[in-house]
Amino acid sequence: MLIALAGNPNTGKSSLFNAITGAHQHIGNWPGVTVEKKEGFAIFEGEKIKVVDLPGTYSLTAYSLEEIIARDFILKEEPDVVVDVIDATNLERNLYLLTELMELTDRIVVALNMFDEAKKKYKIDVEKMRKLLGLPVVPTVAIKGVGVDDLLREAVRGTFHPKKIDYPEDVEKRIEALENLLKNLNIKNPRWHAIKLIENDGEVRRKIASLGSKNILHMAEHMRHEIEDIYGDDIETLMASFRYSFAHGLFHEVAVPLNVGGVTITDMIDHVIAHKIFGLPIFLVVMYLSFQFVFTVAAPFQDAIDLIFNGKDLASGGHINGLIDLSYNWMASFLPAWASSFINYGMFRGLAAVLTFTPIIMLLFFILSLLEDSGYLARVAFLMDRLMRKIGMEGRGVISLMLGFGCNVPAIMSTRALKNERERKLSIALNPIIPCGARIQVFAFLTSIFFKENQALVLWSLLLLSMAVVAILGYIYSKTIFKGEGEPFVMELPPYRVPSLKGITIHMWEKSEGFLKKAGTIIILAAGIVWLAAALPWGVEFGGKESLIGQFAKFMAPIGAPFGITPEAIIALFFGFFAKEVVIDVFSVLYGSKDVLLAAMSPIQAYSLLLFILFYTPCVATLGAIYEETRSLRFVLFVILEGFTLALFFSFLVYNIGSLLGVGV
Repeated sequence: MLIALAGNPNTGKSSLFNAITGAHQHIGNWPGVTVEKKEGFAIFEGEKIKVVDLPGTYSLTAYSLEEIIARDFILKEEPDVVVDVIDATNLERNLYLLTELMELTDRIVVALNMFDEAKKKYKIDVEKMRKLLGLPVVPTVAIKGVGVDDLLREAVRGTFHPKKIDYPEDVEKRIEALENLLKNLNIKNPRWHAIKLIENDGEVRRKIASLGSKNILHMAEHMRHEIEDIYGDDIETLMASFRYSFAHGLFHEVAVPLNVGGVTITDMIDHVIAHKIFGLPIFLVVMYLSFQFVFTVAAPFQDAIDLIFNGKDLASGGHINGLIDLSYNWMASFLPAWASSFINYGMFRGLAAVLTFTPIIMLLFFILSLLEDSGYLARVAFLMDRLMRKIGMEGRGVISLMLGFGCNVPAIMSTRALKNERERKLSIALNPIIPCGARIQVFAFLTSIFFKENQALVLWSLLLLSMAVVAILGYIYSKTIFKGEGEPFVMELPPYRVPSLKGITIHMWEKSEGFLKKAGTIIILAAGIVWLAAALPWGVEFGGKESLIGQFAKFMAPIGAPFGITPEAIIALFFGFFAKEVVIDVFSVLYGSKDVLLAAMSPIQAYSLLLFILFYTPCVATLGAIYEETRSLRFVLFVILEGFTLALFFSFLVYNIGSLLGVGV
């Protein structure tokens, strides 16, 4: 049995998915795109169930990538049941998507999620709602697992008698006329296709055209113009208003508001957190404290992992062997020395270096999940929207920038949701300046060595600089190459909630899993390549002047000198073009230990390097996404030039001023 979970963003859909599937889930991407795909399995009353969590959408109009994915899945995969997860605290607004789902499929179960909170706002007549919709309606509190069994029972039972969404007579008779014509083409769900043809839906028009039915297309176009003439508005606005009317009427039939006009706890918190003056400073303090928490808690775990892999030098001059040394000694008994060294001091050490920072990554994702599930990150987007609108970017563009803190690739892909081409290009141009999770890993590695006492402060300064540069560049771009003003954007602010530990832990693992998979593939391979470059040609000193990597370093030394960047660091930056995490591997393979690396660079050189990594060209995957979205090699070159210009400027400025003042030398 196949169940699809649909719903608006922030309705608790992921919590319901986790409650149903538990640990039996798989995270991947939808075919051909980088939008996350979550599917899992459960067994209920002897029925094996596959659950797919569709991307959160406000409608199915096929404007954004998420809307296209959700709609196409329901159309093509024909799930046995679609569960519409509704935020019962915002019932009326959530009902709009339900009207579209009811036109797309008959087999719907409505989950009135967050029902415990909704009861504080409304008295909801669930039984009346069932009768009016002709569908099962189940109150749930997914975060606590309440109502989940009832929901699955309704899905398995499969008793659906959905009501039809009625349109005004002038519209309805035209829909029925088209529907009758489409039935002759043996198209599944002819009514939905008829509605979409009248709405001038591009995907559906292409589908009907491919069947050689141009007369139906002409008829639909004629009907659309007739409806627009009758009602004096464009068809999209009209059809949306008809659906909203249905949602509005249904809401007032089944819900009676309580405590109208009362000030909620959310309102009181927002008065401070989302304040137009204090909101942004509070966010910066929250981020600093978050970094401080992550580094403080992660430190003992990092030390333990480092001890396990690399061992420990004793004060007496001895050394406790770690797994790498033990493995090398064991393999050397039956392998050539170079092979044992390649496996252990190349690939194994590179992997160990990255795994040492797994606690930081997991804790960072834990904090971000905590902030997201509590409702705070939505307020951050609201605060950023106020600022970014002044530089010509609307709220959706701000959201795409915030996605960049996870990974720039899906963040850039998300700009498809921006209807304004100018804002799309502005958002794409600014996105690589946002430090992604991979860059943050490199920052954590370098700050733990050179700025151990002020690790959180240094990372916080990089975040602050990144945001400032985005704001300044955005303003300059909006006045020059991407001229224009930002459009108003209505942003949903969900109520504050106490996140569940289970939900946060699952989110943390989902995000960390990708990092661990990368460590086991690309990063090991990169570490092996670096080791070979340092060892070849055979017989030379490892990493010495005569090695391949040594010769390359000698050539690059004059280039890095004005910026305080060592030749080895330049090599690391070169490999970082393919994947930023590889920078950690290169340093680990070339220097061997943190002490050697610490002796090779001064703090001011290290900070200069951090600035260069913050801004220089994004990884090859990000550049590929930029080309995919713009289809312009010129735009890709512009982003590369932008990154290198910023990197060179800030590195040169900080290193030379710092050296002149004797700071960190």
